[in-house]
Parts: sequence; C-alpha cells; structure tokens
Amino acid sequence: MKDMLFETPNMSLAIAPASSTNVNSWKVSTARGTQSGVGVTVGGAGAWARLTGKMHFDLHSLEKSSTYQQMKKDYSIGGGISGFWGWLGLGANASTHKSEIHQVFHEISQTQKVQGHAKFDLEVSGQFPNVQVNASAYVLVMQVTDASGNTYTMASSGDPASDTGAQDSSGTALPDRNNSSTITI
Repeated sequence: MKDMLFETPNMSLAIAPASSTNVNSWKVSTARGTQSGVGVTVGGAGAWARLTGKMHFDLHSLEKSSTYQQMKKDYSIGGGISGFWGWLGLGANASTHKSEIHQVFHEISQTQKVQGHAKFDLEVSGQFPNVQVNASAYVLVMQVTDASGNTYTMASSGDPASDTGAQDSSGTALPDRNNSSTITI
C-alpha cells in the first residue's frame, strides 16, 4: 500500500545462518503500519474514545508458510505477529529452532504480496490526565531483511486484537480496551 507508513521499533533480532552454508542470515523486527486518516482525538487518561476505521495494505502473509503452521502446532506459538515475535524473543527459541525459522522466512520470501485490510474497532485512552492526544490506529507487522538487503514485510490474521492498537503522534502505544478489530488477508 502506498499510503502505509512503517515505524520501526527499537528492538530487532539477528538470526545467524543455519548450519547450511547456502542459507542467508536474517534481521527481524516488528513495526507498526499506520495510514493517515484512521484516528481519533481523546482527552487524556481516564477518557475513552472509540477508534473505528479501515486500512488496506499489500504485504506478505505469515500464514502462507507451511513451516510456520507446523511450528505453531509443535511449539504452541500464539497467533499473529505478536505471538510469533514473543516466541522468537523468549529464551533460546531463535537459536534453538534456527533452521525452522530460516525456512519460514525463506518460504515467505518466495510468496507474492497479498491484499489485506484491517477493520479497527477499539476504545483508546490517553496516558496523562488533562492532556489531549491524537491517536492513530496501527497494525503490527514483521519486517524481515535478508543478507542481500531485501526486506519482506508481513502481517497475520491470527490474533487481530494483539496485532492492532493505537499510538500517539510520537509512536508511543496508547492504552486500549474492547478491541474487536479484525485483520483479513
């Protein structure tokens, strides 16, 4: 999507090559995909405003990887980008399951981008009393960059309530509740 902007977080993982010499290394990070026009103004902490709207995008789908689907079953990985990212960052999963993770990223890199959309429906609040906040909706995405510098941005429909939210103009996530947003890919 031309209008979708990605804000990269402070945290990323580097996944070294698996034992095979023909496998790339990967840099993995999460980002928030935002689009202008999907937002609401809220009066501050304790005040809640309903944020609704739609966002369309063209990204790779995490669910297109058969290796990822099998890993979800085998290792009880939570749904969505947030579930996979949490599993990657916990303990030694990124190094212990290196070859499977490489296979997931390789499979994703071989797929075509797909059209998707997020339908936002959540309540959002500011963080500080009496401070007005302009909140914009976001979709959590994963950005994977191979050793050649090719970047693949992917989304998931596996857990929309965890992979959507709202942020202020500086990119800080805002408190939300009653999140019944959907992501369709």
